[in-house]
Amino acid sequence: MKSLIAAVSAAMLLAIAPAAHAGDDDDNAFVLVNKSTVDAIQFYTKRKDGSWSNDWLKLPVKPGATRPLKFFAGDERCEVQTRVVFADASEFNSPVDYCGVTNLIVTDDKMFTQ
Repeated sequence: MKSLIAAVSAAMLLAIAPAAHAGDDDDNAFVLVNKSTVDAIQFYTKRKDGSWSNDWLKLPVKPGATRPLKFFAGDERCEVQTRVVFADASEFNSPVDYCGVTNLIVTDDKMFTQ
């Protein structure tokens, strides 16, 4: 039982710590906010060379959940083609201006920043 409690506590700390970091004036960091009714299962961005990145999400982002994300150091682009794929096979694929962005919000109908 103690190991389960320790594992849950560690997981909670890992989930909370990056979220705090994402808002600490880090221009490369933002939070994916899923306000849709479907799991967000994949997240891709276009690299500088025009190819798609690997999937940024290791686990789905459930409806109502958030996930802190961060571009690699040295990638200072503002507008980046972004693709978010959902469990029902719907997706968004459009440019996103990440400069000054804290949150990238996805709903059932649109993707927008705050």
